[in-house]
Amino acid sequence: MKHTKQLKVLAVAVSLLAGVQSAQAITPWTTGNSTPDFKIFTSGGAAQDKAYQSAVLKVLAEPGTLDIFEDDKAGTIGGQFAGYYFIGRSTADATAGIPALPTGLAGAKIYLEKRSLGAAGYGVVPLAGNIAIDHLDIFLSASTDWLTNGTASGGTGNVANKYKTAVSIATPLANASSYFTSVPSDGGFIGVDAEALLQPNTQNYPAPVKEISTNATTTPWPTTYKIGNLAATRVATGGLVYGVGVTLDLYKALQIAQARSGSLPADAETTKLGEYTDPKYIPSLSRNFLADLLTGKVTNWANVKFVDRVNAGNNVYSLAQVATANTATLGSTPNGLGFTALAPTKFTVGVGRRNSGAAIGAVGYAKLLGYPFTPNSVPPATDTPTLTKATAEPYVTSPGGASATDNLLKDWQAGTNVSTLNYSATGKLWGFAIHSGDRNGAAAGVAPSQNWRYVRIDGYTGTIENVASGNYPYWAEGEVLIQPSIGTDKTTLLQALGDAFRHSAVANDVNTALVQPYGQSGVFATSRTDNVDTTNIPFDAVAKPIVSLTHFNGTSTHLGLVPQIYKNGATTTSTIELK
Repeated sequence: MKHTKQLKVLAVAVSLLAGVQSAQAITPWTTGNSTPDFKIFTSGGAAQDKAYQSAVLKVLAEPGTLDIFEDDKAGTIGGQFAGYYFIGRSTADATAGIPALPTGLAGAKIYLEKRSLGAAGYGVVPLAGNIAIDHLDIFLSASTDWLTNGTASGGTGNVANKYKTAVSIATPLANASSYFTSVPSDGGFIGVDAEALLQPNTQNYPAPVKEISTNATTTPWPTTYKIGNLAATRVATGGLVYGVGVTLDLYKALQIAQARSGSLPADAETTKLGEYTDPKYIPSLSRNFLADLLTGKVTNWANVKFVDRVNAGNNVYSLAQVATANTATLGSTPNGLGFTALAPTKFTVGVGRRNSGAAIGAVGYAKLLGYPFTPNSVPPATDTPTLTKATAEPYVTSPGGASATDNLLKDWQAGTNVSTLNYSATGKLWGFAIHSGDRNGAAAGVAPSQNWRYVRIDGYTGTIENVASGNYPYWAEGEVLIQPSIGTDKTTLLQALGDAFRHSAVANDVNTALVQPYGQSGVFATSRTDNVDTTNIPFDAVAKPIVSLTHFNGTSTHLGLVPQIYKNGATTTSTIELK
């Protein structure tokens, strides 16, 4: 590998997925493989990066021909740039329902790149303005610039080599032209509909980030684009579950308070304290209460009250008293209250929202606040100014990605500052954050390793089954945006990629790793995207992950709409499960 100031050998190999290297893979430095038939550059949100990789591996690539190239951003699929080099599928899999690619793509050498830097905003604004941005082009570098770090598995008989380079994304590269090309994206990927983000003068509108090649923000970056400025074809990709995470100590405090108020079983504050596998023990917050938290109306947990209906007198206590008062003060039941181990450094409410233009933020604001689609809706609270971080209530901050949100919640719980977003390096808060719904998972019934937890919303956990029954509100549909005039073959490939996102083979592959202790989260098809019978009662999120609800408005999906049943051509009746 090149030893320059900008590039260094990766010291620790990435975690490897199962599988073995394939001799059929078409590494770009092999004779005859250095010139692809197609180069296709895409950009957008990271929420669907796992599905993106799975779609290429399982649906688009001829089995055994895929090489994957990633930057040095550890801890995520593809980091912030990923390149996929493969032979277009020419072998149909009738058993799995996977067709061969059309003539022109089948058997072709295809380089498909995904930029996640800039997240969902870079799936819309650069496409609306045909703006050139940095994209990873592996054909500009040499084989010695890449480390072989094992394999990525897509199941038996469909395995990919994986390569990683230590391309630093923190500083501009003096030799950026050896890795990156600056061109407009051919397509964009977002975990929400484009109209939700193209909302000028709102907190949904994307902000630019720094380009690798210049260390300067993307230019030009107009701030007035609306959906009418986007000439791209919009292809729905199915749905994603989102969620609200809270620090582990807040989770337990909510359990105690809700056990006392009678909304959780009595043993939620004793032998079941911390229970996360049985939904009836998971604390629930209403959309209205979450709205007050997200808009900054609730500033301190001492202002959140509950009535002790377990003991005589119906005494009223604050949530903060759960961690500060003793048994004598708050009555006597097994363990009483007064769990001093739960106490934070201070009881300021910690609010984790998202950076401007993030799909997770747009979905949370729409679902919890009606913002910006409901007239006179209240926006989320803005970030706490730097000068008042130590004293402001509530403390509001905006992580720039799902991993950053994980770290923020962990920092608030532990009093650390790995995320660099905590109000101080040693301060512990009871905080919450709007989040994707597929983080911090484990096997069903197994507690996760990170010290934060999802809560129920309006009594329901964030599972695909609860989305399908119409009871869990925090979800959205994604889109692939395809630029016009990129050529028939490129358009067909991106259309096939969008279709693959909702293929059962992809959903099952991705969702296997997205099981929460209380049920199945992840990605799913909708009756709008899949023309198959959606009668699925009792709902089976594994064999048939298709939800009969959609935000479709007759032309496209729109987050401002309440989801409705969509009766497709294969569905004879409008059916939904009552829960």
